[in-house]
This record gives sequence, structure tokens and C-alpha cells, in this order.
Amino acid sequence: MAPDDRDQPADDATKTYFAPLGCGKFPREQLELAAIARHEKSVVVDERVAAHLVICTQCSDAVQRLDADNALLSELAGALKPRSGRRGDAAAPATATAPEETGPIPGYRLGDELHRGGQGAVFLAEQLATRRRCAVKMLLGGRFASPMQRVRFEREVEVVAALRHPSIVTLYESGISTAGSPWFAMEFVEGERLDHFVTRTKPSARALVELFLRIADAIAYAHRRGVIHRDLKPGNILVDRDGVPRVLDFGLARAESEQDARTDPKSGTTLAGEFLGTFAYAAPEQLAGDPSAVDSRCDLYALGVVLYECLAGRKPFENARSIAEVVEQKLLRTPVRPSEVRRQTMPRADAAIDSDLDVIALRLLAADPSRRYDTADALAEDLTRHLEGRPILAREDSVTYVMRRTLRRNWIPATAVALVACTVLGAGIALAFAYANAERERDRAEKSLRAFRDALESIDPELGQGSSAMNVGEFLALVEEQVDTDLIEEPELLAGILRTIGLVHLGFERLDLAATALERAHALALAAHEAGRGSDVELADASIALAMLRFNQGDFDAAEAAYRRTIELRERALGPNAIGTVDALRQLASTKRAQGRLDLSRAALDEALRRARFFPEGRASAITRAAVLNGSGVLWAAQGDDLRALSDFKAALDTVGRFVNEDDFRIGRTLASIASAEERLGRFESALANAERSIAIIRQRKGELARSTQRGTAQVERIRAKIAARGVPSGAADGDAGGDASTTPGVPIAEDL
Repeated sequence: MAPDDRDQPADDATKTYFAPLGCGKFPREQLELAAIARHEKSVVVDERVAAHLVICTQCSDAVQRLDADNALLSELAGALKPRSGRRGDAAAPATATAPEETGPIPGYRLGDELHRGGQGAVFLAEQLATRRRCAVKMLLGGRFASPMQRVRFEREVEVVAALRHPSIVTLYESGISTAGSPWFAMEFVEGERLDHFVTRTKPSARALVELFLRIADAIAYAHRRGVIHRDLKPGNILVDRDGVPRVLDFGLARAESEQDARTDPKSGTTLAGEFLGTFAYAAPEQLAGDPSAVDSRCDLYALGVVLYECLAGRKPFENARSIAEVVEQKLLRTPVRPSEVRRQTMPRADAAIDSDLDVIALRLLAADPSRRYDTADALAEDLTRHLEGRPILAREDSVTYVMRRTLRRNWIPATAVALVACTVLGAGIALAFAYANAERERDRAEKSLRAFRDALESIDPELGQGSSAMNVGEFLALVEEQVDTDLIEEPELLAGILRTIGLVHLGFERLDLAATALERAHALALAAHEAGRGSDVELADASIALAMLRFNQGDFDAAEAAYRRTIELRERALGPNAIGTVDALRQLASTKRAQGRLDLSRAALDEALRRARFFPEGRASAITRAAVLNGSGVLWAAQGDDLRALSDFKAALDTVGRFVNEDDFRIGRTLASIASAEERLGRFESALANAERSIAIIRQRKGELARSTQRGTAQVERIRAKIAARGVPSGAADGDAGGDASTTPGVPIAEDL
């Protein structure tokens, strides 16, 4: 044979090998890795490839072919490695039928049918390659299903494949069965329906809210990714053996970006005039069958029905005698408060629920979508506030109205003072509502509002002592004097307002004024608590404010005692994993570090980080988690490990940066910490950039005379001097100068958030 004849087949084989597989989006090497990873768990597959394989049948089929080729090569080579099962099991004989060929779905053995709905049937199954149990959903009608059914089924695959959340079922892979029916395999959740779980376990109101917070967090996660479930109900929420709720069945889910889906099945999944979902849990606007009216607030309404049912033991409009009456009630009537229904069905004293839960449930069930929560994140925030004993935001409508009307009557000429007035006024009103227990103590709230109204009038330049030259300290002094007069007979309310004023003083680093307000606030709260009028949460709030004051005064022993008292009170009232409890533990760790007890500080921070893993996703959680990371970084810096410190500081910045504005003080303080670590490591160019960004924020927030501003200014000047002294040219790569904490002495350790 001529050389050319011998070479030609090799060239063809080479071309065939390097030809694109599947849809061609990823190279062959990536698909081969995916095939090997089906049996070798040590092989890592790119997340983008894994997600793509779930929705692309071409690439999924290519991986299966590669897997079969690998098996054949192994057998021909005499490799007796088992195709499935545990390590050490005997290899299957070469003549055995490949397990992928044993059923209608390659690679899976189907078991009993678990559920059948309007769109598909779900079977218990075993994934043969991994021997793990899973659930397989198959489209009803198979190859004879309508185009619309196929579009919806494919949409469910696409939607669930993109969601990765501990309370949303995970999708493994999808494909077409040998009978031509679309299918997908997903995580098998061994649990029970939410309503059955609640009926069986009869959880306390607090446990129920904690469970529901996880559900709201999962829906918020989906909404942030543009996915609306559209069929939320207890049957689509399973509670697993660990008590974790899992949302499933996104068969009617829709991307929020789909606006017009009236005529063309390919453009969406809903036709005009078509109702999808479950009637009892559908929002009023869903019943009209107009796809354009359906947005994420329909899910919030369904969550309201589910929450109401869990709290009251029945649906909000269960007494309606016809479908028409249900529609009428949803549109025109407000359901009976779940607390009233619960008192009738569960008369036990320990079964009572707080009125805040009534407010949350009825806010979700508002017929007008604009009256519901704007987002599921806002719902999760209110549930978190309720668990922590803080005022919920669902009461904000009336508060906002009072603030707006009051400020119109009492306009403050100086803009800066006006902003502070709004802040303090809002905090005061919120505190008034927090301490006043709904309707039963509304008169106390009205007294607090009158006190703030009188305080604002006292700084009106036409009625009181105000002037355009008034500074923040003078404004707060007048407010304190006025509320002290108006609320002298309401010590609990006065304690909360004095605490707010004291913390504002502390933020501006006016320790003498802060001490006057915070020490008195703590004394009032302690007296109320001892007399049985104040709660553990109220005393804890006063104690942590006093602890912050003592820390800033340098009295670390007194600060430690106050932080320990706060932790004790919050653990008893809110639980060990509550955000407020963990934040107090983080501040106790800072106190131990300031005392030089670094090992105890590290132990407290590690415990805070462990507890922070239980936080729901949201703004308050992120801020506290970032503060713990920052405190860890400060401690590493104190121990001389600036590389670890820098890693924690950057993690803190990433964590909090998604939830606060770019000019937030916490961003400025974290940037200063990063700059300090980089300076000690000799990374002067990067340190200077971060220090300059930091000082711009801190100067804007605290003013030129604040110690934080002075420290930041000194940091910038010091880094600039080092760059000039070492001759580092502008734009040079960081780290070229070398250096670490030992070669750059005199750099202050970063501070806590």
C-alpha cells in the first residue's frame, strides 16, 4: 500500500474525532469529561456544560454515546472496572446487556408512579450509573402530546435546570424516551405535603414562620432570576425528613420577561382567556385569564393562601358556596383574621399567634396587586423581622403618611438637618409602633407621634428655636428635650427613643452626648423589664447599645458584660441562630480581641460564622455575615496573617456590596480595611486606590473632623509617601515591591464594621 493510501484513513479519522459533537456549543473534550464524570466522581465538569446538558438533547445524547464507547473500549482492553455499583464489586461480564438499554429511559430503572397531574406523570426511579434514587417526570401523551404541552414541558426543564437553591428540587438531566416521550430526572424528596406536615406535627407559630421563611426565600430566589411559579400550593411544597421545605413542579412556570403570549405557542406558554393553576390558590387577576396581568405578585397571593391555611387550619374563603362566590370574595372581601379562626379551631393558649402574622397574611391576600408586598424578598424581610421581635414593614403605609404630613407642616430650612430629621422621625415612629402592641396600645403610639410632632415644631424657625445654621447635635438635643417632656409618663417609649438618639450621636463619634442618652435609655429599659412591662428583646436592644458605647469608650470589661447579657436575652427570645444574636456574638468577639484574648476571639468568630450559615438570604443577613467576615479579617491582621485578613475583607465586601449603595459607610470602612492589609503586604498601588475610595465615602458620611476621616486621610498620605519613597511608578504591578507586615511597620490594624 502506498504511503498516501496509508495516511488517508488516519486523516479522515482525525477529522472525524475533532468534528463537533452535539449542538457544537462545547468542544468534544468537555463532553468526554462529562461522560467520564458519570462514573468517576473525581472528574470535575464545568458548571456551564452541566447546565447545558440538562436542556440540550443533542449534547446529552452525544455524552451517552461517548459513555457507551468508553465502556466498549474498556471491555476490549480487558478492563474489568465495574460499570456501576460500589468500588470493589465484581465487574459485570462483557456479554451483559448495558443497563442503559433495560428500560424506556436510557440509564434509569423506573419504579412506582408517585403522582399524576394535568401535564405529566412522576415515577420513582433509580439512576443506574450512580445507584441514587430520583424522580422521573414524563410528559403525558408522549410523542402525541400537543405542541403547547411540549412547550410547557420543555419550559419546566429549562426553568428548573437554571435554579440552584436548597429549597428548590434539583434537576439532573433530561431527554427523550424510547417511546418518544420527553422526560427529565430530578432529585427525589422523601417527605410529605406541607399541609399534611402541619396537620401532623402541629408546629408552634414560631416554627411555622421559620418554615415559611425558607419557602419565601426560595420563591424570592426564583423571582430574582425572572421565574414565576404560577401554581404554588401545599401539594407543590414538600417537607423533607430534616424539616426543610422543598418547592417543586414548575410545570406552569413562566419567565417574567414574557409579555405577550396570546396567540403563538412558541412565544410563550399561556394563551389569552386560558386559566392555569389551582383555583383556590389563584390570585384574582389570574382568574381573568389575561397573561399580561400575571406577574410575581400572583405567587405572593398564593403564598398568602398557603400561609393563611397553615395558620388558621383552613383556606381564607372556604365557606363560599359556589365558584362565583369565591371569585366575589377574592375581589371584594377581606378574609377573617387567621388569629381569630385559630382561636376557634385551636383554643389552647400556646396556639395563639401574634397580630403581626395577621397583617402579613392579609397583606399577601390583598385583591389589588399593588397592595401586596412588592417582592418575595420584602415578605422574607418581614418574616425575619417578626422572628426577631422587630416592627414589620407591612405597617409602613400609615407611618409613611404621617411622616409626609408632619414634614410638610414643619419644613426645616437646612437640607442636612432635614435629612437627619427624617431619619430620626422615621426611627422614632417605627419604635413607637414596635413598642405599642397594635390596637390595644394605639394611644401610646399616638403619644409618641405627638412627641415627635412637638419636637419638630420646636426647631421650626417660625415657631421654635430652629435656624438654618443648626447642626445635627443641636437638633438632636432639642428633640431629646422635647420627648423627655412629652413622654415622661411613658418610660418604655422614652427608652427606645433615647436609644435611637444615642446611637446617632455614637455614629457621629460624640461620645459624651451618646453616653447621656444611652445610659439613661438602658436604665429605663432595665426598670421596665424588672417590673414586667418590658420584653427581653427591648432590654437586649438597650444592652447592646450600652455595650457599643462602652467599647468606644475603651471600657472593654464593661462592654463584654453588656454583650454577654445581650446574647443571653436574644438567645432566649429569638434563638441562637437569629441575626441579632449572631451580631451580638460577633461584637463580643471584637471585645475579646481588644482585650488581647485572641484565641477566645477566634472561637467566638468561628461560632458566629457557623451560625450565620443558617441565615435566610436577604439584606439583613448579608450585612451581619459581612460584619462577621470583617471581624475575622481584623483578627487575622492582629495575628499578623495579612493574606488571610485580605481574603476575609474582600469576602465581606462581596457579601455586603450586593445589598447596599456604593457610598454606604460599611463599604467605606471595608475598603479601608482592605487598604490596610494591602499596605502591610507592600501592595501600595492597590492600597492607595482602595484608601482613596474609602476616604471619599467616610468624609461624606462623617464629616472632616471625625476620627475615622482623620485616620483615612492619614492612611492615604502614608501610602502616597511610601510609593514616592520606594519609587514605584504609577501603574506598576502590585506586589512588585514585595513587603509584608514586618517590612511595613506602623500600619494600623483595620477596624470592625
